[in-house]
Amino acid sequence: MTWNSHRLAPAPGSLLCRLDAVPEGACQEVKYGDDEDAFRILVWRQGAQVRAWVNSCPHFSLPLNSQPDEFLMLPEGRVMCAYHCAVFRLHDGFCSEGPAQGMGLDRVPIEVANGEVRVGEG
Repeated sequence: MTWNSHRLAPAPGSLLCRLDAVPEGACQEVKYGDDEDAFRILVWRQGAQVRAWVNSCPHFSLPLNSQPDEFLMLPEGRVMCAYHCAVFRLHDGFCSEGPAQGMGLDRVPIEVANGEVRVGEG
Protein backbone atom coordinates (compact mmCIF):
# COMPACT_ATOMS: atom_id res chain seq x y z
CA MET A 1 0.00 0.00 0.00
CA THR A 2 1.33 3.44 -0.87
CA TRP A 3 1.11 6.34 1.56
CA ASN A 4 -1.61 8.14 -0.40
CA SER A 5 -3.89 5.10 -0.68
CA HIS A 6 -4.82 5.37 3.02
CA ARG A 7 -8.40 6.61 3.28
CA LEU A 8 -7.35 9.52 5.54
CA ALA A 9 -4.21 10.55 3.64
CA PRO A 10 -4.10 14.30 2.99
CA ALA A 11 -4.35 15.61 -0.56
CA PRO A 12 -1.45 17.39 -2.29
CA GLY A 13 -1.30 20.98 -1.10
CA SER A 14 -2.59 20.14 2.39
CA LEU A 15 -0.85 21.98 5.20
CA LEU A 16 1.07 19.59 7.46
CA CYS A 17 2.54 22.17 9.85
CA ARG A 18 4.46 25.39 10.14
CA LEU A 19 8.19 24.84 9.70
CA ASP A 20 8.93 26.59 13.00
CA ALA A 21 6.72 24.02 14.79
CA VAL A 22 9.33 21.35 14.05
CA PRO A 23 12.25 21.74 16.49
CA GLU A 24 15.72 21.57 14.97
CA GLY A 25 16.89 17.94 14.87
CA ALA A 26 13.51 16.62 15.99
CA CYS A 27 10.21 15.29 14.67
CA GLN A 28 6.68 16.63 14.78
CA GLU A 29 3.72 14.29 14.41
CA VAL A 30 0.72 15.25 12.27
CA LYS A 31 -2.44 13.12 12.52
CA TYR A 32 -5.43 12.86 10.22
CA GLY A 33 -8.29 11.21 12.09
CA ASP A 34 -8.70 10.47 15.79
CA ASP A 35 -9.14 6.74 16.16
CA GLU A 36 -6.65 3.86 15.96
CA ASP A 37 -6.95 4.05 12.17
CA ALA A 38 -5.67 7.65 12.08
CA PHE A 39 -3.14 8.45 9.37
CA ARG A 40 0.07 9.62 11.04
CA ILE A 41 2.89 11.56 9.44
CA LEU A 42 6.17 12.55 11.05
CA VAL A 43 7.94 15.68 9.84
CA TRP A 44 11.68 15.91 10.57
CA ARG A 45 13.91 18.97 10.27
CA GLN A 46 17.70 19.09 10.38
CA GLY A 47 19.16 22.37 9.18
CA ALA A 48 17.88 22.95 5.65
CA GLN A 49 16.67 19.34 5.31
CA VAL A 50 12.99 18.67 5.88
CA ARG A 51 11.53 15.23 5.30
CA ALA A 52 8.13 13.65 5.93
CA TRP A 53 7.43 9.96 6.45
CA VAL A 54 4.41 7.85 7.27
CA ASN A 55 4.70 7.36 11.02
CA SER A 56 4.48 3.58 10.88
CA CYS A 57 7.29 1.11 11.53
CA PRO A 58 7.36 -1.42 8.68
CA HIS A 59 8.21 -4.18 11.17
CA PHE A 60 4.85 -4.23 12.95
CA SER A 61 2.83 -1.26 11.60
CA LEU A 62 2.93 0.68 14.87
CA PRO A 63 3.79 4.38 15.19
CA LEU A 64 7.46 5.10 15.90
CA ASN A 65 6.48 7.11 18.98
CA SER A 66 4.61 5.79 22.00
CA GLN A 67 3.51 9.24 23.22
CA PRO A 68 2.38 12.24 21.15
CA ASP A 69 5.42 14.05 19.67
CA GLU A 70 7.87 12.07 21.85
CA PHE A 71 10.25 10.44 19.41
CA LEU A 72 13.37 8.59 20.52
CA MET A 73 15.91 10.67 18.62
CA LEU A 74 19.45 9.41 18.14
CA PRO A 75 22.54 11.25 16.88
CA GLU A 76 23.06 11.77 13.16
CA GLY A 77 19.38 12.26 12.32
CA ARG A 78 18.12 8.85 13.36
CA VAL A 79 14.97 7.80 15.19
CA MET A 80 14.29 4.59 17.13
CA CYS A 81 10.94 2.83 17.13
CA ALA A 82 9.64 3.01 20.70
CA TYR A 83 8.19 -0.50 20.50
CA HIS A 84 10.79 -2.79 18.93
CA CYS A 85 13.95 -0.61 18.74
CA ALA A 86 14.31 -0.49 14.95
CA VAL A 87 16.54 2.48 14.02
CA PHE A 88 15.73 4.60 10.94
CA ARG A 89 17.84 7.22 9.18
CA LEU A 90 15.55 10.18 8.65
CA HIS A 91 17.35 11.60 5.61
CA ASP A 92 16.39 8.52 3.55
CA GLY A 93 14.00 6.47 5.76
CA PHE A 94 16.21 3.36 5.67
CA CYS A 95 16.27 1.04 8.71
CA SER A 96 19.89 0.43 9.66
CA GLU A 97 19.39 -1.57 12.87
CA GLY A 98 16.81 -3.78 14.55
CA PRO A 99 13.97 -6.02 13.40
CA ALA A 100 13.10 -3.88 10.36
CA GLN A 101 16.70 -3.79 9.09
CA GLY A 102 16.80 -3.41 5.33
CA MET A 103 13.24 -2.03 5.21
CA GLY A 104 12.29 1.63 5.03
CA LEU A 105 9.71 4.19 6.01
CA ASP A 106 7.21 5.36 3.39
CA ARG A 107 8.12 8.86 2.20
CA VAL A 108 5.46 11.54 2.01
CA PRO A 109 6.37 14.14 -0.63
CA ILE A 110 6.47 17.67 0.74
CA GLU A 111 6.98 21.24 -0.34
CA VAL A 112 8.36 23.89 1.99
CA ALA A 113 7.51 27.51 1.20
CA ASN A 114 6.65 30.65 3.16
CA GLY A 115 7.39 28.89 6.45
CA GLU A 116 4.89 26.11 5.79
CA VAL A 117 5.29 22.38 5.16
CA ARG A 118 2.68 21.09 2.72
CA VAL A 119 2.02 17.75 1.05
CA GLY A 120 3.68 17.78 -2.36
CA GLU A 121 2.85 16.07 -5.63
CA GLY A 122 4.06 12.57 -6.31
